[in-house]
Amino acid sequence: MAITRSLYPSGLSYTQTYTVAGSREIDLRREFDEIVFGGPNSIPHGHRLLLRKMRRDSGGNTISCACVDPITRESDTETTCQFCLGEGKYFDEDWLIGFSGFVGADGGMANRLITMFPGPIRIDYKIFYLRYDTDITYEDKIIELELDTEGIPVVPYKREVIYKPQTIVKHRSDRGRIEFISIYCREENALRPE
Repeated sequence: MAITRSLYPSGLSYTQTYTVAGSREIDLRREFDEIVFGGPNSIPHGHRLLLRKMRRDSGGNTISCACVDPITRESDTETTCQFCLGEGKYFDEDWLIGFSGFVGADGGMANRLITMFPGPIRIDYKIFYLRYDTDITYEDKIIELELDTEGIPVVPYKREVIYKPQTIVKHRSDRGRIEFISIYCREENALRPE
């Protein structure tokens, strides 16, 4: 006699499925959206971020700011440029909703997704989980703003931490489509403007 066990205890029914070739599959994109943005069965778990996208020319190259010295190719370090804020390249910032957490680098990529237990931990990386259609490159930045106790950005907005992507992972499933994106950023490289 085979014993069956429900994946959804307490008689909960699961409706976030779609049919592929006669089988019922979980739609990971829809699941991600429900976790991060909230849905009929959950509250939103994501928080507001800024995505700093570097501007590009018609050839796909980043556009240097006017403050960049043509010989040294460095931005003006004596005063912070009002156009690029020291980046040396023009950029645009857009709102983004994502989910983030700290992970340790012990054991490499295989152990980056482990649950952290209470107590002292060595924080090497911060991982951001973003929606499948987020357009992000290694030249872009993820910015965390100062949030109040309810997770709402404090006005006037204050940039707390600026992260540079170190590893961008596009998690693929159903016939190779991107389900969500995870961005690994080194804590030691994070900028904390004061």
